[in-house]
Amino acid sequence: MQVTESQLVTLGPAGTFSELAAQTWLKQQSLDLTINIQDSLPAVIEAVNESQLGLTPIENLSEGFVSPVVDSLVHKSLHIIAELTLPVEFQILTNHPKPRSIYAQFVAAGQCRKALQQLALPVTHTSSNSESLNSLLGTSEPSAALVPSHIQCPDQLTLLSSRAADIAHNETRFVVLSANNLAPAYDPNRRWKSSVLLIDDNDHPGLLVDSLSVFARRAINLTSIVSRPTGGGFGQYHFFIDFDGHIQQPHVQEALEQLAKLNHLRWLGSYQAA
Repeated sequence: MQVTESQLVTLGPAGTFSELAAQTWLKQQSLDLTINIQDSLPAVIEAVNESQLGLTPIENLSEGFVSPVVDSLVHKSLHIIAELTLPVEFQILTNHPKPRSIYAQFVAAGQCRKALQQLALPVTHTSSNSESLNSLLGTSEPSAALVPSHIQCPDQLTLLSSRAADIAHNETRFVVLSANNLAPAYDPNRRWKSSVLLIDDNDHPGLLVDSLSVFARRAINLTSIVSRPTGGGFGQYHFFIDFDGHIQQPHVQEALEQLAKLNHLRWLGSYQAA
């Protein structure tokens, strides 16, 4: 992949799944970019510019789409140039054989509900998995922490549970964002995906059905569709759509041309499927 940017922005702090995904993607692409850590998803997206790519989670197998990322794409013109999936597993570490409470990042807690319910401990929610671990390391109270499995257990802690996720094969899908339209050239020997946003500014009865039939008539498979409220009123939504195909394929070009007649269309990009 031809990349002109010098940095890759992602969500921190260090040790998060986002940082691991960033390292994995750079290695896959043989790219030597500096990883720039930001403290929130909106900050990551805002930092994407001519000199910085961005890597953000966009969908989790158990929790669904990451709403702040989809919403941000409505307001800032960016392109998806790559995607990758990362296995997401959690472990529970403790400083005492009988902990009385547990630290857990709020999203991680949602992916490990069953394990937390079985422990039946008060949960202190944190803003990141790293904060959960650091909170455990910094307390003398009998406590535990829910942390990613790729983080090595510190010597002063013990492993309470090696698998805590509700879904054994849980994964998170990440996308790489660029301010430049860097769609790789179409290769028929690879599987391609594309993404668009349908911006709600021409609402009328049957609009969504008409839009989806554009894909169906050309045998284009939709891999996901998610609605997000515009904030302008009840019943007003933007639609984020992923589908199989590359913009250089004639039937995909025809579909996009037809969609543009029905909606305010925001083209997000074509990229190799993970």
